[in-house]
Parts: sequence; C-alpha cells; structure tokens
Amino acid sequence: MSPRQSIAALAVALCACSRPSRSEPQREEPLSYDGATTISNRILPEALPLFERSTGHRFARIERSGAGKGLDAMFAGQVSVAGVTRNLTEAELARAPHVVLIGYDALGIFVSDASAVQGLTRAQLKAIYTGRIRSWKQVGGADVPVTVCTERLASKRATLDTVRTVALDGEPYGPVRELDDPADCLQLALREPGVVTAATMAYAIPGVRAVPLDGLLPAPDQVRSGRYLLSRPMLLVTRAPPTGALKEFFDFVVSPASQDVVARRFVPIR
Repeated sequence: MSPRQSIAALAVALCACSRPSRSEPQREEPLSYDGATTISNRILPEALPLFERSTGHRFARIERSGAGKGLDAMFAGQVSVAGVTRNLTEAELARAPHVVLIGYDALGIFVSDASAVQGLTRAQLKAIYTGRIRSWKQVGGADVPVTVCTERLASKRATLDTVRTVALDGEPYGPVRELDDPADCLQLALREPGVVTAATMAYAIPGVRAVPLDGLLPAPDQVRSGRYLLSRPMLLVTRAPPTGALKEFFDFVVSPASQDVVARRFVPIR
C-alpha cells in the first residue's frame, strides 16, 4: 500500500467488510500536525484559532518533534500534516505529493552582546562549527574559547540540517554542547560570552545578537531572495493530495489572514 494513501483509504482497502455504501460519506482523517517547532510554536498558536473560526474545523493534535521526526510521522500515517523549515530532499519530494510554502525563515548566528565579534564570513562560520577555530581571537574577538551550542544532534531538527548542509557544505559538526532547544542555547549565550548558536530570528532575546554573515543581516528582501546565507523555506507537507478539511487548511495557510500571522515574526510569501 502506497504511503500516499490516506489512513481512511488504507482501512477500506484492508477490510472490505467495513467498506461504506455509496450513500455513506467516507470519514476524514482527523487534522493533526507534527514537525518544525518554529511553525508549531510561533505560527500555529495564532493561526489555528483563525482557521477554526472561519471553517469550523479543529486540529485534534499538535506535536513538536521537529522536522525530521514530523516527516517520519506523516509518512507513517500518524499525523496528517508535517511542518518543515528546510528544503526537502529529492527522496522526500518523491513521497510527498503536496507541499505548500507558507513563508520564509532566517537562522541567526547568535553571540552575546558583550562579544567583540562584528560579523563572520561563511568560511569562518564553517571553521567554527567544524571545530577548526577554537578561540574567538581568531575572528576578531577576545581570547575566549568558542562553545558551539546546538540542539541534540540525533534529533533530526531542521536547524541542524540547514547549518550542516548550507554552512558546513555537508561536513559533520565538530565538538558541540547539546541542549534540548535553541531557546536553551540562547539562554546559555546570554550567560556565557564564548557561546555561539544558530536559531530562528523569531527566538531572539535581549542580551544576544545575530552577527552579519558575509556582510548581510537577515532583512526580509535578503531572506526572500535567498541572498542571506541561512535563509530557509517554511513548508507544510502531506502524503496525499488534500481534500475536505485538510484542503481547507492548506487554502487557509496562504490566505491574507494567515500570511498576516506569518509576517509578525517571519517573511511572508508575498
């Protein structure tokens, strides 16, 4: 049975005795989400009440496992929608017949406000994250050891994947300090001046700042065009062409009301 088929279709195929008559409407899969926490924590809390009021449909479940695990859950039929904040691989695209762009995000490379570092080149960023640069003095800062803070490397989070594929040219991370969430790493950078971490700009807090990369900060026009190094798409993905309530949701996420929500912290699609 193809993973592109819905749970309802799968149940009908495996149990002919439960096949509904032509006069019976086929039950829809409950709306549910798993995937990127950037979407689940920063967009859905404001967007879903608008969706529910305008359509009467509600999400039965919102999970926050990260992009990679969310895709796995969606392909396994455990949720109806996966959220991803990175480009999909060719293999993922081959399995996902419906992908909708809902906006653009930018990862900032954050350091303490107390840091003397004013910016990094792509080459310097790669050397820091792969462990070849060990002191901030090598890039214009104080003689303080570099501590790279990341989410758990085994978590399949989109931020980890974006930095590795875009900034590190696919090379593995060097020595890192692993915490559960980018917000935890930002708090660490606030307390310890040698810490550097990548996080969505929507997570920015007072006391830390994103440094320019190759002279560019993540302004909306630089993010939408992709000129800023760590720009990334925000995607919603299903394993089958959406119908019913799911189609209404996909129509909603590109509507002006939903895009206004995106624009509060991210870059809308237009």
